[in-house]
Amino acid sequence: LSGQVKINHDMTAYLPDDSETRQGMDIMEAEFEPEKTSELLVMVADLGESEKQQTRQYLENLEGVARVDYDASSDYNREDQTLYKLMIDDVDDSELAAQVYEEVETHFGAQERKFELGGAVAAQNAEVLPLWIVILAVGVALVILIVMSSSYVEPFLFLFTILIAILLNKGTNVIFPSVSNITDSITAILQLALSMDYSIMLMTRYTQEKKVEPDKVKAMKAALFNAFKSISSSSVTTVVGLIALVFMSFTIGRDLGLVLAKGVVFSLVAIFTCLPALILMF
Repeated sequence: LSGQVKINHDMTAYLPDDSETRQGMDIMEAEFEPEKTSELLVMVADLGESEKQQTRQYLENLEGVARVDYDASSDYNREDQTLYKLMIDDVDDSELAAQVYEEVETHFGAQERKFELGGAVAAQNAEVLPLWIVILAVGVALVILIVMSSSYVEPFLFLFTILIAILLNKGTNVIFPSVSNITDSITAILQLALSMDYSIMLMTRYTQEKKVEPDKVKAMKAALFNAFKSISSSSVTTVVGLIALVFMSFTIGRDLGLVLAKGVVFSLVAIFTCLPALILMF
């Protein structure tokens, strides 16, 4: 379902109605009809002369592209870089503009060419949190868990359980009219940070119970029973703190708070259901 969640790239939509910026924009939109056009800059490296024309034709044939500005002058050609200016038949935060951005990014990415995207459309659709930062954060968390855990398997069970909760949270965002691109980008890594300690608490309690109860199933039942109160109380305080964001005048706080609070609840459910089963299996 995560692919069906509507992502909102327009940050001005979250401004309170009584803010000067919001009031000014309303007046401007009433006085001047906004132009249904936007610009996407595409810069590609190492194109031959024939490839430059082929690339222009490809960009011109994209659905939603009104025209492509390019010629052989130095305005569009510098050293090994070639620049194309795409004019799109809709505003920069529209679905049409996002579709053109994604098609261009996928096309040149598949060709493994060096390219850069710029302009208003790129600013609206670029990743808030680059993928490499997410990978780095998860990698650092994994290293810390491996060093601190009593087993090399434990960290992977923790991360897998949180991954299940993250996927459930992203998919169920479909219940909201839209989710901001900032919320969509950072929720996963924040959910990991907020929920990881619940897994550690349950695993620690299970290890303690095994010292007095050799049967692992009985030990897990005791661990769940005895850890439930502490883990639940910890999660409730986190959820309450996140729900407090709902009362921000800048309503992106409500967007972020509700999604993260829902994510913590899913993490709690996953840790009380999936994690015990995984621990017993492994």
